[in-house]
Amino acid sequence: MYLKRIEIAGFKSFADRTVIEFENGVTAVVGPNGSGKSNITEAIRWVLGEQSAKSLRGGKMPDIIFAGSEGRKALNIAEVTVVLDNSDHFLPLDFTEISVTRRYRRTGESDFYINKQACRLKDIHDLFMDSGLGKESFSIISQGKVEAIFNSKPEDRRGIFEEAAGVLKYKQRKKKAEQKLFETEDNLSRVQDIIYELEDQLTPLAAQSEAAKEFLKLKESLTEIDVSLTVTEIETAKEVWEIKAAELTTIEEKLQIASKKIRDSEDELFQLRGKRNKLDEQIETEQQQLLQITEALKQTEGQKNVLVERSKHTMQTTSEYQQSLAENAEKITRYREEVQDLQAKVTEKKAQRESLVEAIKASELEVEKYSKSSKELLEELRSQYVEVMQEQANTTNDLKYLERQYQQETAKNQQSIQKHEALEEQMADALTEKEQLETSVAASEQSLMDQREQYTQLKQQLDQKQGQLAVKQKQMYQAMNQVQQAKARQKSLQEIQENYSGFYQGVRAVLKHKEQLTGIVGAVAELIDVPKEYTLAIETALGGAAQHVVVETEKDGRAGITFLKQQHSGRATFLPLTTIKPRTVSSAVRDRVRTISGFLGVASDLVHFSEDVSNVIQNLLGVTLLAETLESANQLAKAVNYQYRVVSLDGDVMNSGGSMTGGANKRGNQGSLFSQTQELQTLTEQMERVEKQLTLNEKEVQKLTDEVKELNEKLEQLRSTGETSRLKQQELQNKLANQEENITRLTKEQRLFEFEARELHQFLTEYQTRKEELTQQQQELNETKDRLDREMKQVDQEASQMETLRAEAFERFNQVQADQAVAVEQLAHLTEQAAEKQSQLDEFLARETALRQQLQQLNDNSTDHQVTEESLAVQLEQLAEKKAQLQTSIQEAKTARQQLQEQVDQIDTGLAEENKQQQHLLTEQTKIEVEKNRAEIKLDNSLQYLQEEYSLTFERANEDYELTIDKEQAKIEVKRLKRDIERLGPVNLNAIEQYEQVNERHEFLVSQRDDLLDAKEQLFETMGEMDEEVKARFSEVFEAIRAQFKVVFPNMFGGGRAELILTNPEDLLNTGVEIEAQPPGKKLQNLSLLSGGERALTAIALLFSIIRVRPVPFCVLDEVEAALDDANVSRFGHYLSEFEDDTQFIVVTHRKGTMEAADVLYGVTMQESGVSKIVSVRLEEVKEGGAIVAES
Repeated sequence: MYLKRIEIAGFKSFADRTVIEFENGVTAVVGPNGSGKSNITEAIRWVLGEQSAKSLRGGKMPDIIFAGSEGRKALNIAEVTVVLDNSDHFLPLDFTEISVTRRYRRTGESDFYINKQACRLKDIHDLFMDSGLGKESFSIISQGKVEAIFNSKPEDRRGIFEEAAGVLKYKQRKKKAEQKLFETEDNLSRVQDIIYELEDQLTPLAAQSEAAKEFLKLKESLTEIDVSLTVTEIETAKEVWEIKAAELTTIEEKLQIASKKIRDSEDELFQLRGKRNKLDEQIETEQQQLLQITEALKQTEGQKNVLVERSKHTMQTTSEYQQSLAENAEKITRYREEVQDLQAKVTEKKAQRESLVEAIKASELEVEKYSKSSKELLEELRSQYVEVMQEQANTTNDLKYLERQYQQETAKNQQSIQKHEALEEQMADALTEKEQLETSVAASEQSLMDQREQYTQLKQQLDQKQGQLAVKQKQMYQAMNQVQQAKARQKSLQEIQENYSGFYQGVRAVLKHKEQLTGIVGAVAELIDVPKEYTLAIETALGGAAQHVVVETEKDGRAGITFLKQQHSGRATFLPLTTIKPRTVSSAVRDRVRTISGFLGVASDLVHFSEDVSNVIQNLLGVTLLAETLESANQLAKAVNYQYRVVSLDGDVMNSGGSMTGGANKRGNQGSLFSQTQELQTLTEQMERVEKQLTLNEKEVQKLTDEVKELNEKLEQLRSTGETSRLKQQELQNKLANQEENITRLTKEQRLFEFEARELHQFLTEYQTRKEELTQQQQELNETKDRLDREMKQVDQEASQMETLRAEAFERFNQVQADQAVAVEQLAHLTEQAAEKQSQLDEFLARETALRQQLQQLNDNSTDHQVTEESLAVQLEQLAEKKAQLQTSIQEAKTARQQLQEQVDQIDTGLAEENKQQQHLLTEQTKIEVEKNRAEIKLDNSLQYLQEEYSLTFERANEDYELTIDKEQAKIEVKRLKRDIERLGPVNLNAIEQYEQVNERHEFLVSQRDDLLDAKEQLFETMGEMDEEVKARFSEVFEAIRAQFKVVFPNMFGGGRAELILTNPEDLLNTGVEIEAQPPGKKLQNLSLLSGGERALTAIALLFSIIRVRPVPFCVLDEVEAALDDANVSRFGHYLSEFEDDTQFIVVTHRKGTMEAADVLYGVTMQESGVSKIVSVRLEEVKEGGAIVAES
């Protein structure tokens, strides 16, 4: 097999459709850099299945499409086809020629073809798997692939040997087997969970099943005796009921007559009482008005008397105020004169005091002048002289110390400057290295942070998905059980409905044969739709009528009765549509009860039915009212005079006439005709909903399982990468921490130098200033010292003269001070007298003002009192007149009321007698109703009991059952059997069937689990066999390649030796491959320690060794010899010639040695900018570097 042809169109720089024909042997593709020759290699790689745009030197897959140039528009499609000669059937297809095509559109769609037949990318991968021709195989080797051989890890390098050994298909199969194993274990887990759940159900179901069987046995015995006893009781109750019904009719007629007479009397009485009440209201109102007017008269007279007294008091008070005002005016005149006299004396004394104060001040100055002792002054001057001497000595010492300190600091500064220069160099180096480390650490931290964030996100996603998976699996199992239980219950209900199991025997027979009979419309229970909340009330209202059969005509009813007689199938009640008339509640009654709390409506209005059967439903339910509770039903019955039956939602009944029926049914509302239909509808809707949810759950569970598996794989990969990144980051952080400590140390030393430099600068700045200050201070002290010396001599001479002058001045000061004290005392006395008199004068003036204001107020009040007295006199006259009018009106109203009261009393007496007669009739009616209802209740209860407990009609029970023992003995036996049944507790009759179903499913799932366990074991065996096959093939091929490598390597290098070594020979499934090489004249060493050319030549030697062991039909080499020198390129070309009989080589190159070994040369040029073109060339037309000088 070989590569015959490649067709390229729109792929990278090949804008035009280009066809390149290949022959056996060596074909070289040459051309300058950038001409697009490597695009041919990438086109072959791409068409064979490459999916990575990066491996094709692109960022994303649309980059492989021709992007346009200066003269051409961009294309929207790229297509590559390779044609292979398969005459030797190297590939497993029954064709001598195979074409593989791949097409990609810029919109993202891809097409794949094998021999022009559409296929999948997977089909292309499978075609070339383990053939040595895949996208990652050693049949396509680029320079980057050569570098990858010696740069990759030993574990990654293993892939080349696996491809040569042809074990990829086994590894692929193992991967599929592992996936299948995962799915098997997942399915096994699901099945086991269901088995555990079913086992939890089996034990209680087994016990319930046994209890159900015992229950059925006891129930059969109970039915025989209880039904016979009930039939006897029904016959007795029916006879009593018929007698009491006749008596009740007579009483009701008498009651109607009595009720009419009472209503007439009550209407007349109501009107009279209305008139009387109006007169009562009038009297009450007028008496209230009379009381108010009388009170107003008393208040007005009182106000008038008060005003008279106030007028007298005002006149007396005015006279007193006028006398007080005259007396106060005399006192004011006298006190004003006394105040003026005292103020003149105070002014005189103030002038005298001020004169003496001036004299005292003059005396004080004179005494002070002579009072200071010359001796004290001399002592003070001597003390100052000593202090100046001391300061002069201190200043001299400070100058000497300052000079020494200056010399020390200057020397210290010179040493610091030298040390600072060395620190600057160290700091620059440290900061540069720190910056480099920080960049590395930041990049490492960012990388690690990204990995951690990605890991956290994936872990959260995994936890979330696992939680969702657990929830969805639980929901799925619950939904399975719900569907199973609902189906079982649905089937049971459908069978009941299809067999009319809830109907009496006669009704059931008619309904089953309604196709044979004519005019059968259906049972009443089938013809109405009852809202769920009204079910119990409507069932109670209908009673046995729910099983009456509606027929078209009387003739159809007679035909039904004849049929039952002929078939001996019991009895039934027929309701002909032509004869049954509707019964309704009057509009007046409706209006009366509509506002009563708890009223729900008329029963016929609350159910839904066809218009065809309206008369029947109105007849049965048209005069029955529905109430919320028994209390509201009682209120409604009273409101309608017990003329209609009222039923509560709980099934309690207020019968017409006043009797009540109620309590609790033993079986509640379960099993009734209406509840069965409602339950069946609910079950159907529930099943549809749950089955839809179950389908969704199964899809979601599968989706979540796949997502969990994918997330686990990603987490494992991230965990490995993250550990490597963490170790690298730790190393960088340690280096950075060390460098930061070094920088901190250098920074502290720099700051110390800067501090010392600032201290020195401050010292030098202060030194000159301080020196000048001390020199100036020393000069000033010398001058002060001379001045003090002179002053001490002068003070000593003047001391005796000053003592005589001081004594004379002190005597004059004492005399003036005594005169001033006397003047101050006199002034204080006069000032106090003047203030006291002025205060008294102010009081008299304020009193005068107050008396005048009060007098004016009294005059004003006198005028107001006169006006008010006149107004009150008018009011008194008006009130007296109105009082007389009201007294007359009240007396007239009382007389009219007395007349009406006499009429009311007369009618009340007659009404009491009529009520007494009605009450007697009602008592008699109640007594009869109680007896009738007792019989009716007994009859209804017994009939209902037969229906509810045994699904039997009276007719069927009367025919099929007969009481063979004494009635009392039968009651005792019934009680005993019921006790035995009650002792069993709640019994699940479905448990027998449920146990069988669950047990059957349990056995089926256990069988499935065993099958899954067998499959799991078989998968383990298959995987083990594949592992053994992989190890055997890998070992065999590795040893063969190793042997060839030992031969090819010295031939390629002209000497030396090389070795292939397994990193872990004990683990052939995962071991890596190390390459050791010893070129001529060097030691044996690892591949990574060789030069670039040596490594490239070693990799090429390995490639040729693999081809010797596992020849491939063709091999594409893209500049693999680029790193070799000319001598080694010649050896490379020589080896190509040696292999060309078994392998076709297509070599992309620009080396002469390689070109010389080629059988055919193709050139790639760009005559048009950006567009590659293929030309045939001769060797002499190719320059160094691949440039083509002539084109053909």
